[in-house]
Amino acid sequence: MSWLARSSDKAWGERFFLLTTPIWIAAVAAVIFTGWLRSWSDTGYLAFSIFASAPALFGPLLFARGRDFSGGVPYWIKLNVFAGILVLFGTYFGTHYFFDSMGMKYAFPEAWSFEAVLVGKSGRRVPVFMYPLTQAYFVTYFTVMVVAYRRIRNAVTLGWAGRALVVLVLAYAIAFAETFFMATDLMTDLFSYDKREKMLSIGSFGYATYFVVGLPLAARIDEPEPTSVGRVALEALAACMLILVLLEAWVRIIGRL
Repeated sequence: MSWLARSSDKAWGERFFLLTTPIWIAAVAAVIFTGWLRSWSDTGYLAFSIFASAPALFGPLLFARGRDFSGGVPYWIKLNVFAGILVLFGTYFGTHYFFDSMGMKYAFPEAWSFEAVLVGKSGRRVPVFMYPLTQAYFVTYFTVMVVAYRRIRNAVTLGWAGRALVVLVLAYAIAFAETFFMATDLMTDLFSYDKREKMLSIGSFGYATYFVVGLPLAARIDEPEPTSVGRVALEALAACMLILVLLEAWVRIIGRL
């Protein structure tokens, strides 16, 4: 039972994303532990985020397999399209739910921001560099979840309830892990949550809505049959609408942390 997809193109993309993930993780860890990011300007933040996302966005083009379009648009582009749409939606609109309901705060010394005008009550701003940086995160997250989800489905016979539970567990685990490793004492002056422990235990369910919706859709890209880029984009846009509904429901039920 393989962890990777049967499609050689999709398997190559998954392997590439997994192998290059340590690049952005090491880069983020380095600037956090050294404190370098505190001395940057807007240009520095944006340059770093582009560097972190470059392996996922452009890395495959350095290899022959990544430049092979003979069989249509390769999987690595499709996953980037899918993740990119969720990143644009989540960063532009969804971040305000984190500001207003989960107590998230950004305090990066930068002036370049891009956020929804009519969504959100906090008046907080979303740094531009978060867009490419989150692309790196999401490509890794969806690759890890899709590979793990496939492995579990191949190893155990699951009904719809079992599959739903697996999706929920994987989604929660990713959401929890990001908050745990990023919202640390080393970052308190730049990035924090008002109530970190509640964000970890309860807020992770809110963040997990992105992956509860996105994982089943990402898993079926080019599996078992090839998926057009148009369909990938449409499903990603539909996912954004459902995520918005779930975030609103989460706020109605949980309120502010």
